[in-house]
Amino acid sequence: MKKHAMFMLATLVIVLTLVMAACQPAPAPQPEKVVETVVVEKQVEVEKVVEKTVVVEKEKEDPMAALNGMKMAGVLSGPVNDGGWNTNAYKALVNLRDKYGLEIAYTEHTKVEDAAQVMRDYADSGYQIIFAHGYEYADQVKQVAQEYPDLKFIQTNGSEANIPNLYTVTFAAGEGGYIIGYTAGLTTKANKVHWVVGTEFPLMTYELEESARGCKASNPSCEVTWSFVGSWNDPAKAKELAKAALDNGNDVIIGCADAGDVGSVEAVKEFAQGEKYVRFISWVADRNYMAPDLVLGGWQQDVPVEIENIVRMIAEGKPGGHFSLDMTTGSHYMNPFYGLIPVENEQKVVDLINKYLADPKSVDIKVRYDL
Repeated sequence: MKKHAMFMLATLVIVLTLVMAACQPAPAPQPEKVVETVVVEKQVEVEKVVEKTVVVEKEKEDPMAALNGMKMAGVLSGPVNDGGWNTNAYKALVNLRDKYGLEIAYTEHTKVEDAAQVMRDYADSGYQIIFAHGYEYADQVKQVAQEYPDLKFIQTNGSEANIPNLYTVTFAAGEGGYIIGYTAGLTTKANKVHWVVGTEFPLMTYELEESARGCKASNPSCEVTWSFVGSWNDPAKAKELAKAALDNGNDVIIGCADAGDVGSVEAVKEFAQGEKYVRFISWVADRNYMAPDLVLGGWQQDVPVEIENIVRMIAEGKPGGHFSLDMTTGSHYMNPFYGLIPVENEQKVVDLINKYLADPKSVDIKVRYDL
């Protein structure tokens, strides 16, 4: 009986347990876990590294720098204040001193018979470059250059080409003469032009001849004549020759007598006091300062440019010889007209020069490089 009661009790517990379990609310369904792989695309700037090969060229040193401290001397025929040929030589020396540090010296009024000894004295005193300024020193500079083969010698208006340490240099002959003659032909009213020149030498004679051709080109009726002073330092004689030319009907004087040009300009100024038409045209250097109302700037022979060209050759180690510089080097050119000829005539000269520089064959200038 007891066993039966125990069985019934156990059965009842089991039944109650099942009933209670059935009465519990059902658990909420759990969402299914979904794992997504999201790929996010993002633009990332990538710095490009470009390797550059930079070639740094070492600036070439100007060979002229090697001249610093060297000694250069000038042998001059006249005073450095003549306003012309010798003033230009002095300016050439000063230019080299100021730009390149050369030590300079010069001797004025050097007679031809003394020139060789003057050059020797400079050579023995440690001067490495000796500059003889003028055609008249040709024989002397050739002799001394051969006596001192380790030194350098320069001669203006020379023609020697066969001595390795001698550099002779000229302005190309004919260009200036023709252009100044062309200008004179447009300037004269009497159709008569006269040159007053220091002394005669081949290069100058050729310039005179070309001036006659240039004058005819601009004025077929023009006549060109010339006379020689016999010196580059005689204003009294130059004045006498200029006055004679003016008295003979010339109304344009071209002056090429260095210190003598002072006398020629004086003659022109005196002639103009009678209210007569007269003009003076400079050669070698601008003389307008002597008589601003009468003197055209004329033709400039830029000796500083000329000599710097030659000294550069020396600095670069080039051998000597004969060198002739034409207008393209900037070594000679036309100075201002100062309003002393009509504007239309001035323009004709400018046009002629520009035409020639653009095409030398287009103008009938007979240039020589061998004088």
